[in-house]
Amino acid sequence: MDLLLHLRGFAAVADEMSVSEAALELGVDQPLLSRRLRALERELGVELLDRSRRQIALTPAGHALLPRARHLVDQADHLLRSIRRHDRERFVVGVPSGCDPAPLARLVALLETEGVEIRLASDDEEAPESAAWLVDACDPDAATWVTPLGAATLPAATLPATTGATPRPVSLSSLRPRRGGDRTQVLALPRDLDDPAGRLRRLADGAGIGPGALRRTPHQLAVAETLAGRGTMICARHEAVTYGLSWSPFIDPVARGHRLAELQPVPGPLAAGEVRAQALALLGACVGAPEEGRG
Repeated sequence: MDLLLHLRGFAAVADEMSVSEAALELGVDQPLLSRRLRALERELGVELLDRSRRQIALTPAGHALLPRARHLVDQADHLLRSIRRHDRERFVVGVPSGCDPAPLARLVALLETEGVEIRLASDDEEAPESAAWLVDACDPDAATWVTPLGAATLPAATLPATTGATPRPVSLSSLRPRRGGDRTQVLALPRDLDDPAGRLRRLADGAGIGPGALRRTPHQLAVAETLAGRGTMICARHEAVTYGLSWSPFIDPVARGHRLAELQPVPGPLAAGEVRAQALALLGACVGAPEEGRG
């Protein structure tokens, strides 16, 4: 016996005080509802309705059962609503601020083509704890995606002719202040300089760039200082070229790491297979990881 179905029928009859009205409300035939009521009474071993009168009434057992029946029906309805709402909720993907927007747009298009309703969230909002996929910063040695960093400078066309204009790999030590030279700032983004492991600070210190020469600067301000010719920004390639800056990769192992934090279950197309592989590759591209740096 479907106990919930029978309790729902009993509660409807109690509300309407009429089997025919309750059947109409539930969208079932009156004889079927009557059979369900009889089956419920047999199961419980009591009579729930007094049918001896012209209008039905609840027996003492019926009065005792009614609030419990309503509670169970309400709980079941709430459960169904919650599950259906969860099924319709958008798939939240949390990404770091400053992601490359082009692959991010391709990721949205891919998932929408597969019938996945995606919502993007950024870490400059409150941390999206409900994100089904969260691209989280981590040590490059333990990363899903490794993004090489480099030096971003004022585009060569705007510099004096004596300044070299061909982008080429550079060493971190080439950025250290020179005695008697220009006092160009070395600008590091907070996400790199605030790394708990202090990786960039250690590498910079080893390259002769002390704490006084390495300035922690928010992204937009670092771009502005670099465009003004007053600084060199340490960043990923996409963070430089988006603003028309020249970018050269470091010879040194200066890198940024990200990993995927995943909440199960995920929509079917993203559980395994080609669509998942494509989506993860696009996430890697969003944070500037080259193909060989995407695992």
